[in-house]
Amino acid sequence: MTQYDKMTGPGARDGLITGADHIPTLAIGAMLKAVWHGKWLIFWVTVLMITLSGYYSFRVASPQYVATATLQLDTAAEPGGSLQQQPTVDEAALNTKVALVTSDAVLTQVIAELDLLSDPELNRYLTAQSPLSLRNLRTQVRHLLAGTTTQTPDQAAVHDKTIQNLRAKLMVSRRPNTYILHIVVRSSDPEKAALLANTTAASYLAHTQTLDAQARDEAQVWLQSRVTTLRSQLETQEMQIAALIATAQLQQDRGLDTLSAQVLGADQNLTEARNTLALLEIASDSGSARNRAEIAQMHNKISDIASLKERLSAQLSAQSAGLAQLHQLQLQTDATRQLYQMFLGRLHENRMQQGLGTPQSLRVAPATHGVYIGPRKTLILTIAALLGIAIGVMVIVVRHNTRKGIIDARDLRDATGLPVLAQFSTGALRTLRKGRQAFARLPKSELSHAAHGLYTALTLTTRATSAQVILSTSSMQSEGKTEHALLLAQAIAHTGKRVLILGADGYDKQLRTYLASDVLQAAKAGWNNSAENAHIAAFGSDVLMIEDAQGPLTADNLAARLDILRQRYDHIIIDGPPILHGPLARLLASHVDAIIYAVHWSKTPKELVERGLEALEDIGRPATGLILSKVNLRKMRKLSNDPCVSILQTTSAV
Repeated sequence: MTQYDKMTGPGARDGLITGADHIPTLAIGAMLKAVWHGKWLIFWVTVLMITLSGYYSFRVASPQYVATATLQLDTAAEPGGSLQQQPTVDEAALNTKVALVTSDAVLTQVIAELDLLSDPELNRYLTAQSPLSLRNLRTQVRHLLAGTTTQTPDQAAVHDKTIQNLRAKLMVSRRPNTYILHIVVRSSDPEKAALLANTTAASYLAHTQTLDAQARDEAQVWLQSRVTTLRSQLETQEMQIAALIATAQLQQDRGLDTLSAQVLGADQNLTEARNTLALLEIASDSGSARNRAEIAQMHNKISDIASLKERLSAQLSAQSAGLAQLHQLQLQTDATRQLYQMFLGRLHENRMQQGLGTPQSLRVAPATHGVYIGPRKTLILTIAALLGIAIGVMVIVVRHNTRKGIIDARDLRDATGLPVLAQFSTGALRTLRKGRQAFARLPKSELSHAAHGLYTALTLTTRATSAQVILSTSSMQSEGKTEHALLLAQAIAHTGKRVLILGADGYDKQLRTYLASDVLQAAKAGWNNSAENAHIAAFGSDVLMIEDAQGPLTADNLAARLDILRQRYDHIIIDGPPILHGPLARLLASHVDAIIYAVHWSKTPKELVERGLEALEDIGRPATGLILSKVNLRKMRKLSNDPCVSILQTTSAV
């Protein structure tokens, strides 16, 4: 059992906060501090946005002007309608007139009158496109996706595209609850904007007058045809009435009543005669000659009355049918006469409207000199400045919230629950690149004081028992573990103790750079043959190198050799491989008394640190303490929320 088992227990890392337990919170103060320290980033992003927007506003974007022509719509008289017709307020009719302003017929007249096919602003085919222009690239991509090729447009396609471009520059609106129509035209030339607005208004008026004239001509032809047809029909009906009266010898209504009375009288006489005949036939002297003569006379009378009745009834029926037909013809003639008079009046009104020629729309106010509307340079620059500030702040906030590395010692302690034994800056560790000469000057440097501070902190942490075998490791390569081992070895050697540096990382060549070739061979031979160890005066300690770090090194072999080395040296500093790189680091950790764990400032993710520390806990050897390595003090003061960080000097070792 090593001394590590005596000074650490199962709860050595009870304060470790795992990723599952740690819930990040939004620190407003830290966010504001990060924004403040990133003010230059915000400033330069804002300057870039203002520069780009200024270049676009003053050099790229062309000025735009608008001109407005005002029209008054008049819906009182429709083609073929009455002069006394009241104005209509039908929204559909008004919206139709508004849409008519931008119709192809009106815009074609504008293009022809102003020769807009020769205007590059509206006919963009006249301007040669750059191969790298946005419009050309968009066209190429569209053809590529559609599987088509670029073709030279014909005259009809150019004309249609010019109409589309002109329509895009027009905006037609109607003032609510009025007949006032505004035609607004946008152009890069103020004079052209006014000219386009006035020409569009004039073309619209001319087009509406042409449509009205065509409608009146069509109404004239139709009304004339109807009047002619009705006149002929009326004459025919009047002739039929005259012919009916002449041929049927129709009587008036009084004569028809007399004839009806005669028929009724004949019917009564016939009834009385039949009654008299019946009395004669049942008389007492029915068999006498006188009686027989009266009966024969009565039969003759009845026959005459019946014949008269039939003749009068036939005459009455004929007269009634003729009068009914006459009345029907008179009704039809009256209806035809009314239609004829109505259409004849409409025909005269339509001729009067053609003579008056009243337009349905009037130009109230022509367009004057165009008014500048953009680009609004001040607004664009203001928006660009605000956007630059927003982008800069967003970049800083995202970078602050997505940073996975360790910012300061307090952050490292809170994340792991372990003490931070020391901090080494990037500038301080950079001096060790000079090799053994740098270590020769360490006793007089600030780095030497930092190394002694590391030794002191480690001693205080393991004050229950002295840590004889110490492992320097990390989560991954290039975190400064080798430099920490050398600095700690030199600090201990300065106290007069015998120290051995054991290089066990076969992947990291950092320790080999500090050794001469003969010393390196001796260090390798000493481990393999148990020979005398190589001594380096610059380090103040001996050095051994494990040649085959991934070879046949076993737990028993390692324990036996460490027991021998424990008897020779007061302290053994092992430069081990990263914990997450293989089983050798765990094997070494299981035979040491203390473990110092290096963490690269702002680079090593917290997840890797926690995984490495958990791997040590799994073998029952929690880390003794942590070292925050390769710290950029200038950036740390900007990013850290620890007030103690602000007192550190930029060139300090710690």
